[in-house]
Amino acid sequence: MKIVERTARTGCRIWLAGIAAVLAVQAGSAQPLDLGERRARPIHVAIEISPQELPAQLDHQYSERAVAWFEPGPGPGRATVRIDGPEVERVLQAFDPVPGSFGEFVWIFDTATGDVLSATLGGAFRQRVDLGPVRTHVRAEIMARMTTLQPVGFRPPRSQLGHVVFEHCVAQESGCNTVAPRALDPFTGYVNAVGKITATVVGGIRTETYSPLGEAVFTEMRGETAVSAR
Repeated sequence: MKIVERTARTGCRIWLAGIAAVLAVQAGSAQPLDLGERRARPIHVAIEISPQELPAQLDHQYSERAVAWFEPGPGPGRATVRIDGPEVERVLQAFDPVPGSFGEFVWIFDTATGDVLSATLGGAFRQRVDLGPVRTHVRAEIMARMTTLQPVGFRPPRSQLGHVVFEHCVAQESGCNTVAPRALDPFTGYVNAVGKITATVVGGIRTETYSPLGEAVFTEMRGETAVSAR
């Protein structure tokens, strides 16, 4: 009986090791997005999702890969990546998006430099607020705008309605913790577009905070997956 148990355990370990090896090969085989390849096609995007209270934490924790669509344009030397709203909501689920509220996450690249000329996203999150002794959740309408063309940053945290916020600031301002942007790395697919999120909540209260949503990794789909082109 003990021999059978040892054999079963050994077989299980071999099977698990085989699965791990396959997954490692698949993860390692992901190729960075090639902006020079002008063919319209589906790609993958993983968004950096470190906790909101750690805006300076870079390249640390990523969402599941979202399916996106790459296409040339608008105009020469440009390329566009679009992530559909439902995909955005799926990969940002930890931040409590309002279902059906998000439009496309649109990235426009300079194909020669890898710079993000613009990255824009609009939608709504459910956000916890404290109204005196009452704690509740409200709908926060947001519009995020990012780029790699100039550095921006954030101010020290402050509390607003029981929620910690990091106000957006420009690099030259006193007390601004600057975050340097990074154009698309052709060897890894990593990019860090920086900018701000404009949010409006209950009573018309409006804030402009540093946006961490422009940090991501763009990779090509594997050949057998790319047939899912829209």
